[in-house]
Amino acid sequence: MGAIRQAYMMWKALRLPWRRDVLAGVDLDGNLYFERSVRSAQRTRRHVVYKKNINVAEYNDQIIPIQWQAWMRHTRSQPPTIQELLHDVERRRRMAENVHRLATKGMSRAVAGPEAVDTAQNSRSQPPPPPPTASKTSAPGESFEPEGWKPDSANTRSNKKDNN
Repeated sequence: MGAIRQAYMMWKALRLPWRRDVLAGVDLDGNLYFERSVRSAQRTRRHVVYKKNINVAEYNDQIIPIQWQAWMRHTRSQPPTIQELLHDVERRRRMAENVHRLATKGMSRAVAGPEAVDTAQNSRSQPPPPPPTASKTSAPGESFEPEGWKPDSANTRSNKKDNN
């Protein structure tokens, strides 16, 4: 970034009493994020000025990085840093490589056929032997079997009414 552009960004980021919008940050695409204090509202309003002129019909969530989306929705209080955004880009690149690697590995298995996969799995590991059975000891309540419950005829309502 040039020295003039950097000085302009620092000037826009200053919180001066007469300034309505304060620059909060910039993403990797060059979009500018602003914060505006509103006296009648409890929290600040946040908006983005896109570097490219985007038609409303062409908007989707992928235009703004997820870290900036969280800041715009007041989920996070501090705006993301450039290092954080770069780290996320690197993480996504590594993930795409891993997905590609797994997809090619899966394709090679599909070309070899299911028999090759079965023999590879069988040769890799045999099922573990069953654990030795210990002599089974009985606990004090193991042989108990509950019986059905039947109320006494002396405690039924009809007998109580007949007795009164």
